[in-house]
Amino acid sequence: MPAGFTVYGNFHSQPAARVVLFLSMADTPFTYRHVDLKSKQQKSPEYLAISPFGRVPALRHGDLCLSESGVILTYLADRTGKFGGRNEVETLKLAQWISWMADVLLPLQRSRAIRRFGLDPNAKPFMDAASASGMTQLDAHLAGKNFVEGGRVTIADIFAFPFIDLAPEADVDLAAYPHIKAWYEGMLTLPGCRRQYDLMPQQDVG
Repeated sequence: MPAGFTVYGNFHSQPAARVVLFLSMADTPFTYRHVDLKSKQQKSPEYLAISPFGRVPALRHGDLCLSESGVILTYLADRTGKFGGRNEVETLKLAQWISWMADVLLPLQRSRAIRRFGLDPNAKPFMDAASASGMTQLDAHLAGKNFVEGGRVTIADIFAFPFIDLAPEADVDLAAYPHIKAWYEGMLTLPGCRRQYDLMPQQDVG
């Protein structure tokens, strides 16, 4: 299978930022294709042939096309040998964390979208409460830890990072979650780790 990766994403997409963050931290070159969500490019026949769910991100690697950021991160970890599990048990634990965060931290993304993109404001109280619950659980887990699992940076950390990076846009003060804040600041010291708006292209690259 060819070495080149093509990422399809959008500057504002937290899921797409996970994929670009992985490749940045792995120091792995890739081609980037900007998907214009405002014009519904993600619903075009051309894009649906790449990502049948009509969402970003998507990854093309040779003849293989993948959607959903957790699946893409797992695939990239396997292909590059970076940030994945070192054995079967750790691989399963990382999958478990990604599944948990995709559910429990998703309200952070929804709360941000309500405020930034004008989604249903009636959902705000529920999303804010659910965000606080998820953040409290993650904060408790990170007490005394530098990383989510295994004592080193993994795809679980990379998956979580965009949620936390843009949490202030959901009116979440990271100071209220000191262990998450320490983890986040530690992530930013790692090679290739950058905040979403500094990391994500706004046009095609490569």
